[in-house]
Amino acid sequence: MDFSLMFMLTALKAAAVRVPITLAIAGSALIIGALFGILIALARFFRVRFLAPVLKWTVTIVKGIPVILIIIAIYIITADHFNNMMEYLGIDFTFRNLNKAIIAIVALSIPAAVGLSEAFRGALASVGKGQYDAAYSVGHTHLQLLWRIVLPQALPVSLPTVCGYSLGLTKAVSLASMITVLDVLNGALQTANGNYRYLEAYLAAAIVYWMICVVIENTFTVLERHFGGKLREIAG
Repeated sequence: MDFSLMFMLTALKAAAVRVPITLAIAGSALIIGALFGILIALARFFRVRFLAPVLKWTVTIVKGIPVILIIIAIYIITADHFNNMMEYLGIDFTFRNLNKAIIAIVALSIPAAVGLSEAFRGALASVGKGQYDAAYSVGHTHLQLLWRIVLPQALPVSLPTVCGYSLGLTKAVSLASMITVLDVLNGALQTANGNYRYLEAYLAAAIVYWMICVVIENTFTVLERHFGGKLREIAG
């Protein structure tokens, strides 16, 4: 079968239509994962009693579970209990009406939180211990230390790693096809179901993913330069 440029353009258009849902799922999972990741990193970095050891083992366990298994597990659990929960709450809403993209966001937020917590914990360690002592010596509380000194320096350090996780999450959204969510890849592949021109469909999806990755990387590059300049001003 000859390669069809025209069909690749058709598949490219179909894939591009799915960019918003792909970015919405990946972006939501990244934000939720970052929020929980920071909390996990802080608890482990400051060795919060009882909580830190539990989180350490939780992170280790979750890192060993494939993302696709997490997505399927969350989907099955939700499918089994969602209707009963809605009925108990007196809400006329069933699992059939639930947007499956929400399940994908919840599922992807779990590995995102775990992975980003490791990135944030490393960034926290990059702040010199002398700055902690100096802050306490002038009467700063733990919260003031974090908000005014530690986080403004640690978060910019973590940006390259966060960028990598953003790219990974964007591509991991394709796994949500297992629960009927249509993203960039599956939007392109749908066009090939009738004529089996999957090569053109895969190439079209690859082009769209490449363009998304370029935009994400450039965005984080701008953020790194901005916050890097702020840090140099503070150091100066």
